[in-house]
Amino acid sequence: MTPGPRYVVNTPRLGPLARRSVYAVGLVLLISGAAWLALHTWVRIPGAFGPEHHPAESWLMRLHGLAALPALAGLGALLARHVGPGWRVHRRRTSGLGVLAVSGVLALGGWGLYYVAGDTARQWLAVSHWLLGLALPGLVLWHVIGARRERGAEAWTARQRPGL
Repeated sequence: MTPGPRYVVNTPRLGPLARRSVYAVGLVLLISGAAWLALHTWVRIPGAFGPEHHPAESWLMRLHGLAALPALAGLGALLARHVGPGWRVHRRRTSGLGVLAVSGVLALGGWGLYYVAGDTARQWLAVSHWLLGLALPGLVLWHVIGARRERGAEAWTARQRPGL
């Protein structure tokens, strides 16, 4: 006797490797951006002509820009493999849209900081970029915790009503 057809549920949940990759790249972006911000704002070293910026700032920006490349690729993969299925099953739309919108604005802001030459625009872009960058982990946490709560509630409901 042959087994029946296998049904694959198109779940919005990420697999372990994808989830760890997204978190790792996000952590590199957060740490490099926050470390740059801290050095740029509060740390000066003595130089030949007075206080200067710390030399690690340029290396942190290079690391931040390098990590942005897999982050953008990951964002594209999330759109296809996570956002679409999640949207179809009406899961976590509000928090997901928040994460997606902030990520998109951060990507555009990073591009603008790299290519926009005007001082006034650069100042606004810089402040909005680091504010949103520091807020994004909270949005992601809100999204993840909400999803885990929903899965827990669904599992509890399934245990309470066997056979449904």
